[in-house]
Amino acid sequence: MLRLIRFVGRASGTAALKWTSPSPTFCLVARLGTFQPREFQYETSDGESGTLMHRFSRHVSLTKRDFTDKTKYGFRVSNFYPLPDVNNYGEQIRELATVDLAKLITFTTDFRSKTDFRSYTEIVNTLDDECVRRVPNATMYELLEMLHCFMYLLPNKIAQLKSYQVAMPKLIELFGGAENERDFLSIVFFLGLWKRNQTGAVLMKEFLQQYLDRYVSADLSHMDFVILANATYKTSLRIADESETFKSRLIEEIVGFDNEDDPALLVTLIKCARMNRLSSGEIIKKVRSFTESNLTNNKQLDFRGLSHLFAYIADNRVSDDALIGHFVQGCWTRFEQEVRTNGFETRSQSCRPKDIATFVWSCATLGVPLESFAEVNLNMLEKAIRLKVEAGEYRYTSDVLVDTILSLWICNRKSIGLFRLLFKDRALVQNLRKERAKLESRKDLLLSCAEIDLPEAWDMMKSVRKPGDAFALERHAPEFLMRPALKKVVERLSLLKEQKQIPIASIDINLPVKHLNIAGVLVKMSTGVLWNLDVLDEKHCLSDLVSPVGLMKLKTRILADKGIDRGMVNLCKIDTQEDLNVELKRILLGPEKQKT
Repeated sequence: MLRLIRFVGRASGTAALKWTSPSPTFCLVARLGTFQPREFQYETSDGESGTLMHRFSRHVSLTKRDFTDKTKYGFRVSNFYPLPDVNNYGEQIRELATVDLAKLITFTTDFRSKTDFRSYTEIVNTLDDECVRRVPNATMYELLEMLHCFMYLLPNKIAQLKSYQVAMPKLIELFGGAENERDFLSIVFFLGLWKRNQTGAVLMKEFLQQYLDRYVSADLSHMDFVILANATYKTSLRIADESETFKSRLIEEIVGFDNEDDPALLVTLIKCARMNRLSSGEIIKKVRSFTESNLTNNKQLDFRGLSHLFAYIADNRVSDDALIGHFVQGCWTRFEQEVRTNGFETRSQSCRPKDIATFVWSCATLGVPLESFAEVNLNMLEKAIRLKVEAGEYRYTSDVLVDTILSLWICNRKSIGLFRLLFKDRALVQNLRKERAKLESRKDLLLSCAEIDLPEAWDMMKSVRKPGDAFALERHAPEFLMRPALKKVVERLSLLKEQKQIPIASIDINLPVKHLNIAGVLVKMSTGVLWNLDVLDEKHCLSDLVSPVGLMKLKTRILADKGIDRGMVNLCKIDTQEDLNVELKRILLGPEKQKT
């Protein structure tokens, strides 16, 4: 190994290592190594305990680990730490048995506190390289020992290891020759750490397609299933539609969840249900009872957890003012407590930008007018978001900031200050210019709303989109927005026109607000008056079949601000064609213009 470090003496009680000046050779090694020193310079989270992932890790380690190796370890720790010969470290560890190499990884944790981050980085990279070399000939036991020990050393970075990425396909291959429930869950757990990676998602999908139904049985414990559900959620894998066994077990685990158990486990199961788009009246009932019990007894369900439960209610468009009020007030109480305890710029795991986005998205989806809740201080919320932007917490997630601002706009909180802030940060603007499907539609709708409500902001918007046509009442809607409910109303209006029951000059499908993809019916009367009719179907209203969803409310509000004659045709409450005739005549021929 290249000479990178030289020893210059000892500090009292600890080893003092001095880093030589970086050379071109070192720069090459740093680029080729798994980690670079800067990744550990300010990293403090590895090795901490108490998070849900650490709980999962301990469970897998203690209950799913093969402890057939009775030896403690076959090497002297003092030969390696606290003063490793960095020049010969790679050669030294090459002489160790694979199981002993894994055990040495755990002792590296103690070494970390006694050296500088550069030395530590070099040691970790060397260990990773040696483990990569061992993978092809390793046994299932040896590979799992490596991963368990790396999980102890680098819980937040294990998926970045080359040895981890090489070991996972090998583990799956070995599992096929000796299947058992213990190793099944271990593989699922470790695959679940490979987040936001296509290879990891494919491996997880193929592995579960082959083995899932076989092992999701009564023998799989409550904690085992939560770990499985969490792993599929982390790898964004939807399997409820493919596996009735998994779907049934997921509903069973949520509905039968003990309210006295750790709330974080229920939140994990609900997140999995949301990702699988699993709609269930039983789950809604459970979320309701659990939330009311938790809020009443003031138990420790934090802002993040409560927001995820709220999001499930929003996904299912539940119309229940009391329940929604519990969530809004509960979330706000916890958010305010977090801010007052840790300050506005906190990077606390219970008050992250994406959790704020989840909360306001839920409010927007349900059409919650946040300003109607006296305890909710929207100025404080905007201040927290603004300071998080300035602290760089949205730098690489501009889509989260766009979602947050748009959701507030839908809730009738036109966050002009946040909108300006979005364009103030050059990095965020550059991300806005990227053509990304996930971001594009929401970004365009936010720009349309801002153009309509904030025309003085056109100068800012020019860098992203040419403004000028955000609102056009007679804009024709594309064919793909012609949903069955609209066709039904158009057909009925056409018949009433032919029968001369209503003096209609023309009928068209329109899209007045650009990028707000809820088409309506534009009716031009013989008198020249224009009516915009929106159609409520099950997709665009809440569970009460009366209240429109947030986006429909946004559209109605914009039309009202523009002074447009408008009506709302609720097909959920109309059973016959005659009833529809009566409703259309009521709107278009009534003595007073019906404004909804």
